[in-house]
Amino acid sequence: MLLTCTAGSLARVLIQNLLLSSTIGITTATGIATMSTEASNCAAGLHSIAYVTTPNEKSAKELARKIVEQKLAACVNIIPGLTSVYEWEGKINEDHETLLMVKTRTSRVDDLSKFVRENHPYSVAEVISVPIENGNPPYLEWLSKTVPERKTN
Repeated sequence: MLLTCTAGSLARVLIQNLLLSSTIGITTATGIATMSTEASNCAAGLHSIAYVTTPNEKSAKELARKIVEQKLAACVNIIPGLTSVYEWEGKINEDHETLLMVKTRTSRVDDLSKFVRENHPYSVAEVISVPIENGNPPYLEWLSKTVPERKTN
């Protein structure tokens, strides 16, 4: 099907949509405010996933619990059975590790990184993050409600 639109008919459609949205806005102002809040809490890049490796499950559980208690993350998944191959002090190493997948606000990644450095058994702790570009809106809402914004001084 081919649709054509002249300038006059386009203007009529835009005016009708504007009037319709104005009417909806008056009758459902609360719903629109809620939708706006939800949309802002689901914006691309507002949240991040940080990855942290630990030497074993025991240290992973201890660190994960502290991270959540400090409200630096809403959830930390503990993924055992990881093998890491890396160069350290001029030598190639291969170690079994446990991975933490930390869901947090992007604005809190620096705080999370500092906390991990201060509470991690490694002298150089791995903390790397990637922004969440898209996700389940109710989950991202929960993440936003659980992890407070970074405090500014």
